[in-house]
Amino acid sequence: MEQVVKIVRKAIPIVIFLLIMMIIVSIFISLNSSKPLSFFGYKPLTVLSNSMAPTFEAGDVIITREMDAEDLKEGDIISYYNQENNLITHRITSIVGEDGVKHFYTQGDNNNAVDEDVTTADEIVGKELFHIPNLGFLSQYTKGPMGFLLFIIVPLTGYVCLTVYEKIKPKKQEEFTKS
Repeated sequence: MEQVVKIVRKAIPIVIFLLIMMIIVSIFISLNSSKPLSFFGYKPLTVLSNSMAPTFEAGDVIITREMDAEDLKEGDIISYYNQENNLITHRITSIVGEDGVKHFYTQGDNNNAVDEDVTTADEIVGKELFHIPNLGFLSQYTKGPMGFLLFIIVPLTGYVCLTVYEKIKPKKQEEFTKS
């Protein structure tokens, strides 16, 4: 039983570290591509404007989940591609069904008018589940070579060195006690 507890105690920080690294790397990659990365239907997106303030602001990261259009309702916050193929995250103000097709009217919380573009189900990327304040600034910084080095390579190298050291340390102590 003690062995299991030791293994779990060692595994939890590793799993948390890997999840954080996956989120940061996915944000980094999604900033450099036209399509956001998806982890089991969940997509981290960086907020680039204050159109949804005070709900969330530029620099925040939102986590969206792919959803069936039938499950969306007024008041939900969705991410979608507009007519110019820009990724937008706004609140649904109304849903209108025409000829069996749902049309979603959206508006930013900080905007005075409903968006001109009407969104259809095939343009929707996902529904906002939660947001992490200011994490997007970190992902924006990691886009540059210095930020990538400081926030990805250095911690990863430190983690590998620490892991190797922890493996070597017990062996050296055994040799010391034998002599």
